[in-house]
Amino acid sequence: MTAKTKTVRQFKVSFELDESDVAYFRRLFRVARRAARDRDPQEILDAAHEMVTKVRATKKAPHFIVEAVDAIDDLTAIVTDRDYNPPKSVKKQVLGALAYFANPDDLIPDHVPVFGFLDDALMIAIVEEQFKHELWGFRKFRKQRYGLEHRPWTNVARARLPKRLAEIRKKIRVEIGARRARDEARGRPGF
Repeated sequence: MTAKTKTVRQFKVSFELDESDVAYFRRLFRVARRAARDRDPQEILDAAHEMVTKVRATKKAPHFIVEAVDAIDDLTAIVTDRDYNPPKSVKKQVLGALAYFANPDDLIPDHVPVFGFLDDALMIAIVEEQFKHELWGFRKFRKQRYGLEHRPWTNVARARLPKRLAEIRKKIRVEIGARRARDEARGRPGF
């Protein structure tokens, strides 16, 4: 008796958004950001976290959507990570972006099998592009933080850790600013 092997084929789906499509999603983003002003930040963070958890637990969620929610997870962490501690303006912008994902009844309601998260994945791509430098900075910070102290349980390490984290934060903020300036010079600013 021979075992049957299942062939899994991958294919790439790509499409371009024209200016009116991008304008439409930007409008949705602005509406969500305005709505976020009246919402409790913790409520937005909890809802975004719940969406990430729900996507990861959905057995039939496409792989690209499961991967996409990593960006939402990292954006949530940018706001909540006390060591990273970005400027208040960044936190406010990130909360505004996360507010879109806090609405389960967005373009395609999340309870619609497979396709319910498709609009979220599209919006994640747009938000990820907007916050690409901040996400880069946070991910770099997180990676450096965990390698900072070889014996973090010692008093010496605990005493010098805040200063080292502050130095890393300062350096990364400068790098983020330089990356943004390069993009703006190339005519590719965020929206």
